[in-house]
Amino acid sequence: MQTDLTTSELHGWISNFEDNKTLPFVTTSALIKLDDLEKFITTIKAQKADSVRIYFLRLRSGETLKALALPAGKIPRGCKWHEASPKFTQATIAMVPAKNFTIEKDLTFAADDVIQNNKITTLTPGIPEKGTGLNPPSPTKKTSMVAPG
Repeated sequence: MQTDLTTSELHGWISNFEDNKTLPFVTTSALIKLDDLEKFITTIKAQKADSVRIYFLRLRSGETLKALALPAGKIPRGCKWHEASPKFTQATIAMVPAKNFTIEKDLTFAADDVIQNNKITTLTPGIPEKGTGLNPPSPTKKTSMVAPG
């Protein structure tokens, strides 16, 4: 789901991840629809991005990346976050536009996040107005890999 986050929201959730390295990492994957990815790329190209940075985030318990629609007043099963501790959720990702991409001699990469009016365009797993963040692996269905063709 594409959304604009304030720089303080994004950096707070990044800090929640980076400052809690001992918490369990139960997340095994993130799934984003190709249509959402294509729209994100179109949006960030207009912002003059030349690369994408992927941040790992943890939210505080009870926080969400976007307001949830609650069918029958209940959080959908796929939107329930695993609590990695009493304070923090499982990890998720946020893709953000970056520019001025460089590769150093030692093969380290660098770029500047694209910030406009203290907002950063982000792409995270989820469906706008329905679900947020990250679905942990389903306990009833294993990840399937399908060969093209």
